[in-house]
Amino acid sequence: MQLSLSLPTKACHNCRKRRWKCDRSLPVCQKCLSSGSDCLGYGKLFVWNHGIASRGKMMGRSYEEREATKNEGQASSKAFSNSNPTSGIFPMESSFLTSNQENMQMTVHRPLVDPLVQDMAYDSRYYLFHFATQLCAEMVTYDVPGNNPVRDLIPVVSDSPLLLQIILANSAFHIFNILREPVETESSTYQDDRRPRLIAHYGGPNRLGGPLKSSYRDALVAKQQALSLLAQSVASVNEHNIDQILVVILLFINYALIESGKDKWMVHMAGARKLIHLLGTPSFQQTPTSKLRKCVLSDFLVFSILGSTLSFTPGPRQLIPDTIELEPILDYAQTNNYLSCPAPLLRIMLRTFELPDGRQCASDELSFEVQEQVRELLEAALSFDPFRWAYTFQPTSPFEDLDKRARIASAHRAAVCIYIARVLSCTNPLLDPSSGSALVSLTGLADEVVHHISHLSPSDNVFKCISWPLFLAGAESEDHIQRMWIMDRLNTLHSIMYWGYIPTVKSVLEVIWTNKDKAGRGADNCWVDEVKEMGTDLLVA
Repeated sequence: MQLSLSLPTKACHNCRKRRWKCDRSLPVCQKCLSSGSDCLGYGKLFVWNHGIASRGKMMGRSYEEREATKNEGQASSKAFSNSNPTSGIFPMESSFLTSNQENMQMTVHRPLVDPLVQDMAYDSRYYLFHFATQLCAEMVTYDVPGNNPVRDLIPVVSDSPLLLQIILANSAFHIFNILREPVETESSTYQDDRRPRLIAHYGGPNRLGGPLKSSYRDALVAKQQALSLLAQSVASVNEHNIDQILVVILLFINYALIESGKDKWMVHMAGARKLIHLLGTPSFQQTPTSKLRKCVLSDFLVFSILGSTLSFTPGPRQLIPDTIELEPILDYAQTNNYLSCPAPLLRIMLRTFELPDGRQCASDELSFEVQEQVRELLEAALSFDPFRWAYTFQPTSPFEDLDKRARIASAHRAAVCIYIARVLSCTNPLLDPSSGSALVSLTGLADEVVHHISHLSPSDNVFKCISWPLFLAGAESEDHIQRMWIMDRLNTLHSIMYWGYIPTVKSVLEVIWTNKDKAGRGADNCWVDEVKEMGTDLLVA
């Protein structure tokens, strides 16, 4: 466009408003320039309305909200575009005005939208973007290209409404957790006020942008749609769609963890068990096993093992059929499952499923054979060398911090010993310090867990692995200061992940501590029995 060289015939808008004598120079008047003011020019003045639009795509939203959301989406998309298949979920929209004298030209650039999401509603794009940028990374230890099969499935959502809906449900409920104010039903000795920290961390609810107020409703709607679609898919399962169906069920368990970690996960685990047993039949077997299948089976196996800590619903314990090789699944679980539990410890915990519950029997009534089995398992766990293991297993990332891996493995070792020992009563000679033949000290094991986790910081990738060992340590803790430290670590973990099972773990620990304090130090009361009386199957992951 050719610029007109004629001088303006009127003063600029700033000078007219301030009643200054304008020099009418181009492209801006020198009076404004020398005063440090932005010259508004000489032509027609366009003013953006700060109110709420009544129609069109901006209906119900102000210009500031649109700009905040757009800028947030652009910044996040730019940072994520190099490694994420969803880099085009939020288009890089741009529109600007150029002016000279009496003429005004508006140039609007068309948004560049990934074909994957171009037909999706804005809300769905936002939730899918949140899933890709945050939740995917929380589901593995190291979120590196090619090593996160769940992330690699995101492009499939355009062809799979089932996968899309369960992803949207997870993401929407996670956003709801981030934004809702923590509500304490009663004052707690061990918990502080988190609200100021939340506000400081997130800069107020509008910082995230997006469809925030409806996130809880959106999560429930998406979950209901996913359940309906899952019922249809399970009715027509075959060798081509079974892995994707298992991924969806795994995401239902993740949804239960994001929500509260209570009860509902058991239903999905039971359904997954039936499909996993199908994988052991000739028509469903893979040679070699795909990375996606190993990832899914390892996650189910870890959830099944750790979920048995506070699961009292009777049912079959074997998850992986004998026709499926277990070693590759355990090896995958120890490398990139986000709980980072070493394979040797997982094998030991699988063997505990064969043990009867000896807490209901006196030590002399418990069979010698069972006590020897428990002794053998404890000795096997104690002989595990976390530091040697950390420097011999195959890292999944070039950024692997082996010392941190060894620390979380050491915490898991002590927690596994607590897990095994709680098959017995406190008066059993293997646990009773006065017997002279005690193999472990429960409070000593709790101290060991706390010691190793104290070497981890929130910035460490393995920090997300602390909840299960920290819960078992807390259940055995007798010291008030140590309990406060454990609760503070759980608060920190929740401020990073915002998964709903963490507040549930905190509330269960408080019940355990209340009962322990009432019974008195050294009393023969078992927290396993107390939690069992709550009637809740809790998944601590």
